Amino acid sequence: MRSRFWILLLVVVVLGAACRTGLRTRPSTRAADVDGDGRVDRIVTVDERGQITRVVEAPEPGSDPEKTVVIAIDAVPWELFVKVQKEGLFTEFFPPAKMIAPYPSLTNIGYTAIFGTAPVLGYEDRYYDPEANKVRGGVSDRLFNRYKGVAPFHDVFAWEPPHLWGVGIYYFPGTITKAELRKIEQILHESEEDELVLYFGGTDALGHVRGWKGLEEYLHLVDQVIRGFLAAGGAERRVVLFSDHGTSAVPSQRVDLKKAMKGAGFNLRKHIDGPQDVVAPAYGLVGSIQLFTQCGQEEAVARAVLAAEGVDFVFWRDGDGVAALDPEGSADPLDRPEDEYPDLRRRVEEAARNHTANPASVFVSLKDGWHYGSGLFEFLADMKGTHGSARATSTLGFVASNVDRLPDTLRAEEVYPWFGLSREPEPPRELSDPCRP
Repeated sequence: MRSRFWILLLVVVVLGAACRTGLRTRPSTRAADVDGDGRVDRIVTVDERGQITRVVEAPEPGSDPEKTVVIAIDAVPWELFVKVQKEGLFTEFFPPAKMIAPYPSLTNIGYTAIFGTAPVLGYEDRYYDPEANKVRGGVSDRLFNRYKGVAPFHDVFAWEPPHLWGVGIYYFPGTITKAELRKIEQILHESEEDELVLYFGGTDALGHVRGWKGLEEYLHLVDQVIRGFLAAGGAERRVVLFSDHGTSAVPSQRVDLKKAMKGAGFNLRKHIDGPQDVVAPAYGLVGSIQLFTQCGQEEAVARAVLAAEGVDFVFWRDGDGVAALDPEGSADPLDRPEDEYPDLRRRVEEAARNHTANPASVFVSLKDGWHYGSGLFEFLADMKGTHGSARATSTLGFVASNVDRLPDTLRAEEVYPWFGLSREPEPPRELSDPCRP
C-alpha cells in the first residue's frame, strides 16, 4: 500500500508540473563579438522578413551594471560546461571558473558556503539533531514544505521549485526539469526586479538518473532560455550562471554500511544511547556518508567503515586537526593528486568544523561508482552518477559571468562577490567541537 501511495503521489505531482512545460520559441538572432575578446557582446534580433527589431549590447567587461541576474544550475560539472561552451553554447559568457565545492560536495553545504548564509542544521534534508538525539527531516518535511528551515540559504532565492516537485523529480526528471525551466524563463521576461536570484534544481536529479548525457541535453534548453532573455534586453544586465558542485560520470551502487558496522559490533540506529550506537542519516543517493557517534568512538567507527567495499577514505576530528585512514593503510591518506582531489586537505579540515550547526563525528568519502542514501530513492532512481565525494568530478562546479573574466579557480566562499548582489553575506563561523569543552 505504501508503494502505491508514493507512486500515486508522484503521478499527481508530475501531471501538475507537466501541464505547462513548453518553452518560448527561440527568436531569430545574429550574434557578434565586436571587441574580439571571445564573448558575444552584441545580439541583433530580426523578424521573419529579415528586418532588425532589436539590438542589445553586453555591459563593458569589468563594469558594474545596475541590474543583476544570478541563476544556480544545480550539479553541473565544470568540465561539462566547458565542453558545451566550446561547442557553441553560452557564448555570451566568458570562460567559466572552476568552483571548488566544500566537502562533502552536497547542495546544502555548497550553497551555504557560496551565499555566505548561516550554517545548515544538516548536510541534507534528513539530519541528526544531537540535542534531541533523533533523526529529523526527510521526505515528510518536503511534502509539508518544512524543509527550508533546515537550510537558511533558501531565503536567498527569489524563486525555487515548489516543494512537491522535489519529491517526484527522481521519477520524472525530464518533465519536472522542463517545468522548472519554463517558470524561470517566465520570471526572466516578466520581472522588473533589480536583483534576481533563481534556482534551477532539476539538473541535480538529471545527473543522478541520466548522467552527463541528460545534463548536456538540458543545458541546450538552458542556453535557449538564456539566449532568448539576453536578446530581449537582458544582455544589458550582469548575468551569472553557476553550479554548487559537480556530478560523477559513472553508474553507482549502494555501499553496505550496515554490514560493515555490524561486523565491528556497532548498530546503525536513529538515536545514540550507548557507545555501540551509530547514526547515519540517509537522504538522496550520494557519494559520502556522515556518521554520528558517542564521543571517543570516532576512530573505532572509522576503522569499522573501512571494511565496506567502495570506501575511499575516512576522517574525523583529532584535537585541532583531523585524522584519516584509507583501506590501503596509507601513511597520509590525504596526500592525493590535486587534479583528482582538489584542495583536499583544506576542505577536509574545514568539513570537520564548518558549514553545519551539527558537525558529524566521522566523515566517509566514497569511490566513484558507489553511493549511500535512502531506500525510497533507490526504488525511484537507476543511478547514472552522483556527488558528495572528494573527487574532482563531484567537487568541481562552475561560475560564468557575462561581465567579468573570472579567475581560473574559485573556492566556494570566494564566489559571492562576483554576483553583484547588495545583500551582505554573513561572516564565516567556525563551530566548536562538540566533544571538547
